Amino acid sequence: MRGTDARRMAILEMAGDDSLVRVSELSQRFGVSQVSIRRDLEKLAEYGLLKRVHGGAVAVRQEAGEESYGHKLELHLEEKRRIAHAAVGLIRPRDRVILDSGTTVLNAAQEIAQHAGELKQLTVITASWPVFRELAPVRDINLIILGGIYLPDYQTLVGPQTVAGLQNLHVDRLFLGADGLSLHSGVTTSNVLEAEVSRAMVRAADQVTVLADSSKIDNVGLTMIVPISQIHQLITDDGAPADFVDALREQGVEVILAGQDG
Repeated sequence: MRGTDARRMAILEMAGDDSLVRVSELSQRFGVSQVSIRRDLEKLAEYGLLKRVHGGAVAVRQEAGEESYGHKLELHLEEKRRIAHAAVGLIRPRDRVILDSGTTVLNAAQEIAQHAGELKQLTVITASWPVFRELAPVRDINLIILGGIYLPDYQTLVGPQTVAGLQNLHVDRLFLGADGLSLHSGVTTSNVLEAEVSRAMVRAADQVTVLADSSKIDNVGLTMIVPISQIHQLITDDGAPADFVDALREQGVEVILAGQDG
């Protein structure tokens, strides 16, 4: 990681949830000019990670009502496990796959960890810190972690460095998470920085497989990742509305319904 990126990540950690970080103090701590620190704070504010105030910056607090990552982990857990099992069934030995952020994709990582011995020479690329933690101890796969700026509320890495790390990669499949999925708005998420990284992942993949439980259907997040026309498969649970499933199939999207017996 370049010195500038490491310093910016350290500034984010210092800001925490409530702390004010001051330009003068940061300049002394990191041994760089106040001009450089102001540039750091302005860039982090541009990413939506900090809010500039007189003399420094404060962390951007999570929006009221926005569910934390830990809370999302517990929602629709059985459906996510079935979706993950179906997803890993698509992987073949020696495949190269990207695992996006999101809790359903994390369940897929857990499934991969359980069956890694069968997925010989599998390569996994991710910017998700929970996915990395899940797969780091697994000896039977090749694991690549992308760099970038860490978003604590989303537990993933984002920003120009993350996007740049994907530019020259080519993989067989992307497992893409979503906060919303609709015919008109496509695959959506609540964070614009995550969306930027996810779009770069889509460009790197031959096949784009969305993993989303049926509660995400007809929901619309803040920003679109890709339209429906750019995905190849959707794996969801058997609670998905029949008319939505039929509409996707008419558009050429393969829909896999992960039922309780599947």
